[in-house]
Amino acid sequence: MDTPELHIKVDTREKGKIIQRLEGLDGVHLEFVEMDLGDYLLPGDVIIERKSATDLILSVVDKSLWAKVAKLRSQHARVVYIVEGDLYTARFHQQALDVHRALSMMVIDHGVSILPSPDADNSGMLVYLLGLAALQGPETGERAGKPNIRIDAQLYLLASLPNIDPDRAKALLKHFGSARQVMTADADALAKVEGIDRETAERIAEVLDYGANG
Repeated sequence: MDTPELHIKVDTREKGKIIQRLEGLDGVHLEFVEMDLGDYLLPGDVIIERKSATDLILSVVDKSLWAKVAKLRSQHARVVYIVEGDLYTARFHQQALDVHRALSMMVIDHGVSILPSPDADNSGMLVYLLGLAALQGPETGERAGKPNIRIDAQLYLLASLPNIDPDRAKALLKHFGSARQVMTADADALAKVEGIDRETAERIAEVLDYGANG
């Protein structure tokens, strides 16, 4: 099977491991340009904004996030945020509830997709896979309706919790029925979910308790 040719426009400020990862992939062609908004432009007018968890939290605090999201949405067909790092580290001094609210508004109110990433190398693979998906276009037989959008929004929210990948997010949602029920669960209840160990359950509970009390 031939490797697809994937052309990606990249902001000139993007450097380091993410670029090394992309340049090492077959069929990827990077064009470095000065971009006013966004960091990666994929086929189908899909724009990717890459943010560290720290920078995203700061943009929530100073409210600059919303103007940028609005501009991205007005200029591009699809907007994707790749967020690197732990959004809930206590040093951000921001309540977890504020983070949840911001993520929910981005997904529901603005139609932005949010993908968590542990580091730049993994972000590079996300950019690549998003590019391939954009190149192929949507599956005509799986057109998402409003219920699916709501489920996706809850999964994005849960996947941003500590040590929660997409599979664990699905397990949490299946077990509790809604993201709201997950957010109100204690460590004992969380630890009963398949794939969630005690350490992860306690970390999640600690983060959510911090948001409620601190």
